Amino acid sequence: MPNPKMPEKPRHDVRFSISIPVEYEKTYSIAKEKVIKKTTARDLSGSGIQFETDENIPKGIKLSLKIKMPHMTEFLTIHAEVTNSKKIGDNSYDTGAKFQDMSREAKDAINMFYYINRFEGKGPLATYRK
Repeated sequence: MPNPKMPEKPRHDVRFSISIPVEYEKTYSIAKEKVIKKTTARDLSGSGIQFETDENIPKGIKLSLKIKMPHMTEFLTIHAEVTNSKKIGDNSYDTGAKFQDMSREAKDAINMFYYINRFEGKGPLATYRK
């Protein structure tokens, strides 16, 4: 008898492990000055990112991200929405976010990095450490 449970929606983009600099700012902030935090991405795809933070960011919060891809001289600026946040240590959280209104150039830059690493034989779970 077939399982009545609906199958999970497949990913449209390949997710891969990576270690690159990321800066984020909560776009709703009522603070008088911008609070930009620096962190490191854990994994990345053409549609989302996972990174470590020192705060529990609630689901649905909008972020402005600056991502430094290894083969680029400038940061990519991408808007995202937090999809999950999970405590992994005393003051650390794994935070996942889905990209929104992403430019074609930004998506191409992420996908290009994945395919370059795959071509170099590092496989789909390539890790870049600078």
